[in-house]
Amino acid sequence: MSETIRDIHTHRPGTPGSILSVRLGIGSIPDTGFYSLGLHPWDVSPGTLLLLDQLEEMCRDPRLVAIGEAGLDRLCPVPPALQAEAFTRQAAIADRCRKPLIIHNVRCTAELMELRRQLRPTVPWIVHGFRGKPQLARQMTAHGFLLSFGARFNPDTVRALPIGTLLTETDESEATIGEVRDGIARAIGMASDQLDAAIDAHTADVFALPALPSAPQE
Repeated sequence: MSETIRDIHTHRPGTPGSILSVRLGIGSIPDTGFYSLGLHPWDVSPGTLLLLDQLEEMCRDPRLVAIGEAGLDRLCPVPPALQAEAFTRQAAIADRCRKPLIIHNVRCTAELMELRRQLRPTVPWIVHGFRGKPQLARQMTAHGFLLSFGARFNPDTVRALPIGTLLTETDESEATIGEVRDGIARAIGMASDQLDAAIDAHTADVFALPALPSAPQE
């Protein structure tokens, strides 16, 4: 049975219609549902880089539908060069496994744009939890990035972008994905059902989701 994904990045296990974000080497793989898996920049070390060999093997799991969150973080104590190595390797895995890359970005937009120019990925690169201004959003989308918005979105930014380019998430917030989307709908001045239809169609295009087995009949 196919499942409609509405929340592309959550840390709450067992939430229907969501992709659970699992940190490689730290988090647990869920028993059911879709998930993403990656080496977070705050978890990068020479030792944890060895885990990336396991990540590529685990891509065989059809429930693993995205790589990440990978990324760059200027506030992180991990050396930038080591963060970039981990990110580049995960971007290559995402390309080889044909899965979107979920990106954690803290004050490293220019570096990510340069990496995208160098690596020329063939799968979507999604910056999760985007809260930047419209100018930055337009700049990133012009460079081929997709943007996902959570509870703390910038209203001016969602108004400035085509509705059919938005993705939505709950991340670590207490809000439901319905509340996140209702907030975006109000900011844009659109009916919630119309917004849902547009975002659902875009999400389905980005994530090639396998059919999950139906629940056994009683």
